[in-house]
Amino acid sequence: MRNTFILWLALFGCAGATQAGQTSAGTSGSTSGGGGAVSLAALPLGDGKISTTPEVGDINSCVTSFHGMGASTAGPWISDGGTFDFTAKVVVEGSVEWPDASFAVAVDAGKTLLSGNDLPDHDTGTFPIASSDPAHAYDQNPNHIASQAVSFALPANPTVAASPSCLGQGPIGILLTGAYLYNGLDALGRDALAHEIQDSCQGHPDQSSSYHYHTLTTCLADPGTGHSNLLGYALDGFGIYGNRGENGVALTNADLDECHGHTHAIQWNGQTVSLYHYHATREYPYSLGCYRGTPVATGP
Repeated sequence: MRNTFILWLALFGCAGATQAGQTSAGTSGSTSGGGGAVSLAALPLGDGKISTTPEVGDINSCVTSFHGMGASTAGPWISDGGTFDFTAKVVVEGSVEWPDASFAVAVDAGKTLLSGNDLPDHDTGTFPIASSDPAHAYDQNPNHIASQAVSFALPANPTVAASPSCLGQGPIGILLTGAYLYNGLDALGRDALAHEIQDSCQGHPDQSSSYHYHTLTTCLADPGTGHSNLLGYALDGFGIYGNRGENGVALTNADLDECHGHTHAIQWNGQTVSLYHYHATREYPYSLGCYRGTPVATGP
């Protein structure tokens, strides 16, 4: 299988990737866009940034009452000043391969057809989190990773809807690793990247055994110096790109609209077209803040 422990430099600006089993989620670095510098060692905490209408920097959530399992203890990487140090965050130990991982993208009859089994093309940590794992002191995730039936028929030429729509708590997209992307919230409505403990690829399973990320993973490469590459698809059909903009500079929330995207000429299905698309950022909400198009599914 492919072992893609490749650091996505455009998103995290770090010197190298950490392997599953190491205790730190990253190393220091900063990038700047229209909103100024953003440091991995002092990322703005997303807690409380939930809205019932689309707002830049928030998640427009379909869910307004949160309950469920989550990290039991706030880690020491979360400060009292409303930031958290991603570089100091622990990660789940282990290095588990998924030789049966499957993912395919095809464009046919006006549809982008996504199929697979939600198993990533990179190694993961060991789940459930073992009691001997230092991560267990903060998050006792009892779930395991299992194959899922992935099948989406998205519009190949998506259009902007009359008004944005909210994000559910299930999948909001899928990355080119073959695994689901969820929004930036945990089951308790907090900043998932800050509170929950993931493996060194920023992934973990939920109660349905679905492996997923709440951000773009550092185990997906985005090489080059210009505009970022296509790294996934949102469930409204629009592409999810890395966080380099047209001039190759890392974007911040201030550079994007309320759904975390914008429109300009991009490479799409082998052609250069002017099309809306989403970008990742280092700061919350990390990927989508709402759907700008019409999703084929919204989740719970």
